[in-house]
Amino acid sequence: MRSLAAPDGAHPALGPSRANPKAPSSAAKGAASGRETEESRSGAEAGAGTAGMPEASGSARPGDPPEARGSAREAARELRGSAGGQGRVVLHVDIDAFFAAIEQRLDPRLAGRPVIVGAGVIASCSYEARRFGLRAGMPLSEARRRCPDAVILEGHAQTYRCFAENIFGLCRTLSPADETYLDEVYCDLSGTSRLHGDPLGAAARLKRDILAATGLTVTCGIGPNRMLAKLIGKTVKPDGLAAIAPDEAEAFLTARPVDQLAGVGHAHARTLRSMNVNTIGDMRALPADVLAALFGAPGRLLYERCRGRDTAPVHEREVPVSISRETSFHRDTAERAEIDGMLEYLASRACRAARELDLTARTIAVRLRYADGEGAERERTLTAANDADPAVIEAARSLLGALFTRRVALHAVGLVLSNFVRAGACQGALFEEREAGRRAALYRAFDRVRGAYGHGVLVSGRALHLKGRLEEDAHGFRLRTPSLTK
Repeated sequence: MRSLAAPDGAHPALGPSRANPKAPSSAAKGAASGRETEESRSGAEAGAGTAGMPEASGSARPGDPPEARGSAREAARELRGSAGGQGRVVLHVDIDAFFAAIEQRLDPRLAGRPVIVGAGVIASCSYEARRFGLRAGMPLSEARRRCPDAVILEGHAQTYRCFAENIFGLCRTLSPADETYLDEVYCDLSGTSRLHGDPLGAAARLKRDILAATGLTVTCGIGPNRMLAKLIGKTVKPDGLAAIAPDEAEAFLTARPVDQLAGVGHAHARTLRSMNVNTIGDMRALPADVLAALFGAPGRLLYERCRGRDTAPVHEREVPVSISRETSFHRDTAERAEIDGMLEYLASRACRAARELDLTARTIAVRLRYADGEGAERERTLTAANDADPAVIEAARSLLGALFTRRVALHAVGLVLSNFVRAGACQGALFEEREAGRRAALYRAFDRVRGAYGHGVLVSGRALHLKGRLEEDAHGFRLRTPSLTK
């Protein structure tokens, strides 16, 4: 692949940006040096990813060399053919430095400064902070040591959710099928070329619409499946746009580190490296049976993915895998009343979220993180799925009693609901049906009141211990760590 210069809003592989020296720069920032970075050179040698243009024409600037204009036109033709024919075209949209970027957007004084959002560990950090080696999951103590001038904020979950929903709404105007997560969305653009034009042009227009509506930048990757779309997008972060054609997948993947393959986590990567499997190309030497013996059923998926194949569909997730509510305490605590109150409050938030989705949970888990960094987690499967606060709270308190055994203060506590079924899908006991109906009606009435006046308007049980101790807003208690549904 050659470095391409493109009209305004396009994001070819150019020199390193100021915000992220390791990533190709954004043309929106005016960086158009024409020099290739190490990432762009490796992509070029592998035949990977063609930079996108904001318009459907697929043309480069008039002053560009003929070979650059030809490469741009060829890429646009390939993607138009895939979108209009039988091939799949998947767009992956990733919000750049999500939490931190929103804080910079809301407070202009933070522009250009290293910003961290999190408590205990980094949940998100700006690209200015990443220049110091900061990353999500790093303890704040280490972040302060590396970047003493960083601005550390606790975050505002509801604000972030509003920005995300705005962006997801714009994505839905482009795709008949989309699948959203916390800060990213997959869009299936297959067969949409007659309506929206070629995928590169449509994605570039989407980027401009998102920037105009929210002030945030996103990185877009386009590929023949979900895995390749996300992976090619990572090569042009932040504020980038790139695409990869089906016949480029093998060369693109071969030299990439094995931990960049979807489904290869830290543990899997350590196992593979111990076998001298360092790249995705190396993994292809392992038969499917060997990968299955190493990693179980996911091993067969990895066998397909390392060859560029991913058949996972893009669809709206009607039933989430889990609903979690967790937070750090404002100060490490061993006070049982405060811990019980926080767990009960989190349980009521999680149950309300489940009821709003018309779901009941079979499995309840409690997570703890101690002040010394050690964690503990335990789960229980109920005899019958439930979404009522008392049943979930009772199970959660029982799990907490079994978990909280060390003589060390707690830093964080959380509750997770999972293994969902649709409400009403399980048959209840004959003589309990009337009482169950009354209980369901009561909690749905609670939910309507909380929806109208804020969750904190109705607090009961041990959660009352938090009154006067924590600040409150229209959404309830101001928790130190944003509680977001996974």
